[in-house]
Formats: sequence, structure tokens, C-alpha cells
Amino acid sequence: MSVSLKYLYHEVMEYGVNLIAGEKGLKNQVKWTHIAENEEIVDFIQGKELVFTTGLAMKNDEDLLKLVKKANERDASGLIVFIGKYIENISDKVIDYCDNSNFPLFTVPWGMEMSDTMRSLTINIIESEKTYIEISNALKDAIFLHEHSELYMPRLNKVGFKNEWRYIVTLMELESKDINVYRVEEHTSQMINFIEEELAYIRNNFFCLSAGQSIIIIFYNKNEQEIESILKNIYKKMVKEFNNANFYIAMENQSNNLQNLHQGYKEAKKISKINRLLRNNNAHLKYNEVGLYKLLLDLYDKDKMKSFYDKTLGDLAFYDKVNNTDYVEILINYFENNCSIIETANTLYIHRNTMNYKINKIEQILDINLSDIGDRSKIYIALMIKYLL
Repeated sequence: MSVSLKYLYHEVMEYGVNLIAGEKGLKNQVKWTHIAENEEIVDFIQGKELVFTTGLAMKNDEDLLKLVKKANERDASGLIVFIGKYIENISDKVIDYCDNSNFPLFTVPWGMEMSDTMRSLTINIIESEKTYIEISNALKDAIFLHEHSELYMPRLNKVGFKNEWRYIVTLMELESKDINVYRVEEHTSQMINFIEEELAYIRNNFFCLSAGQSIIIIFYNKNEQEIESILKNIYKKMVKEFNNANFYIAMENQSNNLQNLHQGYKEAKKISKINRLLRNNNAHLKYNEVGLYKLLLDLYDKDKMKSFYDKTLGDLAFYDKVNNTDYVEILINYFENNCSIIETANTLYIHRNTMNYKINKIEQILDINLSDIGDRSKIYIALMIKYLL
């Protein structure tokens, strides 16, 4: 977790910190601070650090420009320059570069103590991290241990969350396009940072956390239309930024209070599974945008749905149980891959002939023909029902 540069800037203005360029980059996130007196030291930046320099090792304005460019290339959050002793002023060339690159550049008068500024920033970063972990754990408890409100309600109330606010749970399920080169779980944190940067302008109206290969974004005091627009915009940007993953987005149907977040999560989870089954990569978000799924929800009768599922796929599920096979999962993957033998075989890392054998076996067990539109539609609906039961 990191904290926005804009927030930190307001916290340290009392120390004479003044923004002179790169204002559009204030949405940048800050994970730590770093002191760099020359271009070579900037190489040690890992990203998301706010860099300090006094200009001690700089001979001219070109040296400062090189340091600024290198810091920006290393994904630093911004640069604070102490002026008045080693650096008398900031040239227009440096300012123009920072403005054009959206790289925040701050100045501090030489008389101000660097240690005081850094101490204030460090305390704010640490407190922000501590608060994030506390909120994240409390919200996870609200979702996954909802019956134990004593675990999460006091903690959430303590940090300002109100039970009567309107909360809407949204879900982004992640799926690697190539598991050999891209591990989704390792990149979830990076994706969350990306989302937080993009949504910094509504910092006080959402909270983002991870749960396995899912990213949960909980919005509060925002209406559905705003949230849909926000998610569609985020989806488009993430597809470009993280092009080795598929994203399945879902949004619960109605708002809940804190003690009912688990219900919103369950609904979003079901919708995400339906989107996955539909291979829906077009940012369809909630039930009224997935026609057949909406019909099933509107006609929701659990007993009748179970009866239809049992009649359609019950024999296959029973066969799997008795013979320790996985034909139902094979069938799910088959539909997730648009009923393509080759794509399903590739997804499951099995030979095409093996995949053909398994599909033929499934057809034999269920006495169906998956090339027939009627049989295929019946199985398709049964698989959707599987996610609703």
C-alpha cells in the first residue's frame, strides 16, 4: 500500500515545501523516501519513492536536469530540491521538463531542516500503511467472517466507516493468458497500486483490497451509474497496461451496509463466474447487462434450478464422484473457451486427441451431441445454474 503524493504534500507544506512543476503528477503514489545527490545514486531507486536532493554534488543546472530525468525514468514519485546553498534556483528547462512529464518538482528553502521534512513524510507513510492493513483486514472479516461483527465493526467505525453508508461491492477476477510467463497473484499488488493511482481523485469513496486472484473494490457513497462509468474506464486502461491477463468485472446489484458486504461479494462473485463462462471481456458489469443470467435471477427458484441442473448434468457429476474424474470441470473449460477443442486443450495443457476423447465421453455419459444447438444451449444454461446454486 502507498499514499498519494497530493496527500503528503498537504501534510508537509508547513515545512516550506512548495510545488513548482508537474502538478498533474500529484496523483502519484509514494511508498518511501530516498536521498540522491547525483545521477548514479538514483539507480538505487526501486520505484514510488519521493526523492530529496540538496545539490551538494551538482556542478551546474545540467546535472540537476539529468537527476530529474533519471528519477522520472526510475519511476520516482517526485523530487524535493533544497535551494539556497548548492542550488540557487531552478531553471526553466528543468521546470518545463517536469511539467511536460507530469513529474512533481518541489522546492524547500535551505533554512528548513531536511530531517524534519523526511520525518514527517515517513511517519505519514507508515501510518498510512498501518491504517490500510487495519482496514483491509477488517473488510475481509466483514466479507468472509460476517457473522462475527465484533471482529470488524469496532475497527471500521474507529477509522471512520459508517454502517449506514451505501456500500457497493465490485469484483475484478484476474486470469493469466500464459501461466508460464505471467503469474497473476504476484502482480495483484501492482494492479491495486495502478487502480489506486487512477482513482486518487475519489480517494475517500473507495477501498481496494486483494483476495487470492481477485481484486475487491468497495465503493461507498457513490451511485451505481458513477461506479459503472469508473469501472469501465479502469477496465479499458488495465487491459492496455496489463496485457498478459484477462479481467472479469462484476458489480453487485444493490447497495448494502457494512454488515451485509458479504452478500454483495457473493452476488458479484456469481456474476464474475457467469462473465467468465460467457468469455465476457467487454466490461459487462452487473446482472442486468447479462441477459440470460438476468432471466435466471428474475425467475430464481432454487429447487427448480437444482432439478434442471440434476436432470441435465447430474449423471456427469455422479460419474465424476464415482470414478474420480473431472468431466464437469472439463465441460466448464470447454464452454469458457467458446467450445473450441484446440483452445480448451491448450488451456488444460493436454493433447487435442485427449480432449476429443473427453468430449466424446461426456457426450456418451449425458447422451447428448455438443454440436447440436439445442443440447449445447441446455448444457450452457445448466452450467450457469451451477454458479447460482
